[in-house]
Amino acid sequence: MFTLYPELQEVLEKGSVFFIDELNARLHPLLVRNFLLTFLNPEINTNHAQIVFTTHDTWQLSNQLLRRDEIWFVEKDDRGVSTLYSLADFVDEDGSHIRKDESYEKNYLLGKYGAIPTLKSIDIFKGAGCPGEFG
Repeated sequence: MFTLYPELQEVLEKGSVFFIDELNARLHPLLVRNFLLTFLNPEINTNHAQIVFTTHDTWQLSNQLLRRDEIWFVEKDDRGVSTLYSLADFVDEDGSHIRKDESYEKNYLLGKYGAIPTLKSIDIFKGAGCPGEFG
């Protein structure tokens, strides 16, 4: 945070855009929340500065924190090609747009919005001679 604070202050003073990859990396979740609330508070952010960030944390997917048009997902296909899309533009299988009162985090984790990594089961005890393997 000590490294980010001077840059944050400059961005807020100039009303510019702050880009940061993995905002949540090495920062406490409450500090990240405070960081976001600073940008979202018009009394503090009087020059309309913006923050564009990536994260793997899902707690920011809150309809109490961000609007649907402020949440974007990246989905990678089988060939490794990425597609970027907004939650506001997302249409579910019924052809309906996402409601403002939905639990964005819960629905994302259930796979409703896509952009979920493909995970394979890892059997850490598979194979002979692994520590802790019991026969």
